Amino acid sequence: MHLTKLTFTLAFTRDTRLPRFIGNTLRGALGRALFEHYPEVYENVMKVKEDESAPNPFVLFTPYPSKGEYKAGDELVFDITLFGIACRFEQQVIDASVLMNQGKLVNTQLIKCEQIYSHEWSDAGAEYIPHCEVLHIHFLTPAAILAEKQAVTQLDFSMFIDRLFWRIGAIIDKYGEDEFVLPYRLVSNKPYVKAECDLRKVSFQTSGQPILAVCGSIRYCGDVTRYLPYIDLGSQLHIGKKTTRSCGAYCFEF
Repeated sequence: MHLTKLTFTLAFTRDTRLPRFIGNTLRGALGRALFEHYPEVYENVMKVKEDESAPNPFVLFTPYPSKGEYKAGDELVFDITLFGIACRFEQQVIDASVLMNQGKLVNTQLIKCEQIYSHEWSDAGAEYIPHCEVLHIHFLTPAAILAEKQAVTQLDFSMFIDRLFWRIGAIIDKYGEDEFVLPYRLVSNKPYVKAECDLRKVSFQTSGQPILAVCGSIRYCGDVTRYLPYIDLGSQLHIGKKTTRSCGAYCFEF
């Protein structure tokens, strides 16, 4: 599956106050620009045709929490990762980002756009990955991972990897060239992995809807080597819900 990551820099033209969780604002501004100027792209990227339950073919990332108060001349940097069909519309997404100041970001102008990478993902060559017995996951934005409609604060490795596989599978089955098929032993013979969670609940409103999520980090101890290609992909696709609003971004180290 193809992935393209873009980084955008907006400059504020006057003093502005925005929510501390700014992902919803950015998504709304981009969606409006696409809807008004590139309706075909909007239908394929922001509103998936004929299958509204399918994941959107992009994720957005902006640091959390944001400053909230911006002075004229301050900058706001955010990333958009496109995958699948959305990669066909890279230029239109860039052009639409110039028009985001016609909506919720009226006091801004785009001053820079840079492509960070554009590549194909696969797990080929996974046998050459360095052995990993200790893995650190750091959530960069709130992760909306729920159990019984509550944000989890204890995320064992089995739950983490199951949620990750579900998201990757849904995305690749919809936008990849081939059906997503996991190696059988990754499902049937999971290793024992101890989890040390340092997660805290966070909640906030977006467009009148509450988001329940967690922030923090997790330390997994056990042989997770064979899962690393998928964990790496997850760091590009995010995990959980509201990923097009910047939720579920994480980095990892081992």
